[in-house]
Amino acid sequence: MPKPTILVIGLGHLGGVTLELLARQEWAGRVIGSSRDSERGAARCNLARLGAMAQGYPGEIEFVQLDLRDVDQVAESIRRLEPDLVLSTASPQTWWLPELLPPEAAARLSKARFGAWLPIHLTLNLDLMRAVRASEYPGPVLTAPYPDVVNCVLDRLEMAPTCGVGNIDEIVPKLRLLAAKKLQVPASEIEVTLVAHHALQKAVFRSPHDEAPQAVPPFYLVIDHLGEDVTDEVGGRDLLLEPFPLPGGPAWGFLTSGSAVRLVEAFLSNEDASLHAPSPAGLPGGYPVVVGKGLIRPRPLPDLSLGEAVQINERSHPFDGIHAIEEDGTTIFEPVTVQVLRDELGYDCERLLPHEAAERSRELVARFREYAQSWGVDLGQQR
Repeated sequence: MPKPTILVIGLGHLGGVTLELLARQEWAGRVIGSSRDSERGAARCNLARLGAMAQGYPGEIEFVQLDLRDVDQVAESIRRLEPDLVLSTASPQTWWLPELLPPEAAARLSKARFGAWLPIHLTLNLDLMRAVRASEYPGPVLTAPYPDVVNCVLDRLEMAPTCGVGNIDEIVPKLRLLAAKKLQVPASEIEVTLVAHHALQKAVFRSPHDEAPQAVPPFYLVIDHLGEDVTDEVGGRDLLLEPFPLPGGPAWGFLTSGSAVRLVEAFLSNEDASLHAPSPAGLPGGYPVVVGKGLIRPRPLPDLSLGEAVQINERSHPFDGIHAIEEDGTTIFEPVTVQVLRDELGYDCERLLPHEAAERSRELVARFREYAQSWGVDLGQQR
């Protein structure tokens, strides 16, 4: 059986790590990395080739230049390359750049919540899905930038990717690790079933020095040990919210990439796997899922309907600064989100219409860089 062709779009801090991990997978065949910057992208692919070869893998990596803003070019490339799976990590600005601000500035801006950056994460995903539709590509499309909300917006436009990567699946290993430690059993014997939104991560991965959250986004959690429900025995909620600091910045990409590679493998397998993923078929937030044979579906739960799971994640939107997503994809932001960006950046956006995403993204990036400069931070070539 021929090995699959995987197209990775975006070779920045997350896409580059994902490329490195894919280059070391026996099951991955033709791996194509792509970036709008041909010089930097080709160099990143060269590094992945040599790193994989140094570790004893063949390093079968190719590079193609793609600019998601050129929808026709991307559509033609997808038709020509005939990938079995497309994974996009591309975004005009990485999510952790605000962490480079001085603590006072970062704290002030963080009050806007993560959803404030929606235009930045939406714009290239919108272009990608336009290209996918134009190419008539039938396979799975996985996206990394803020899928819990971005993919929900795209679903309103009938352009939802197959699912997102990371987020909810980054929480599950923490729970397995801590539950196994508490029961003094191998983590391989622990199974976690979680319904949760990206907004929960801030509470899950807080530092011991951070204040305990006054309010926590809703979630659904069951922890099993060898098929027995031990959620109450291990104190599931306490484990979920136990301080568990992680390094910020690009180091986080190894966690997201590890989750993404396992999800990619499941999509390309002929066997079904039970995993977690954000926004399957454009649903808000994250869910337990069944993945295999190029398909994904929410995993049925015995005591929680899919409708109830969706409601949990819709109630979580405001914790990320998202008040509502209307039927036409227009996003209404929480008042606090609007006010913080207005006060700190001079950026005023109460409602984001999908067709305005590119313009709003450019404005938001420019105003953030001006803000960083005013605090003495030169972001340079950071994106």
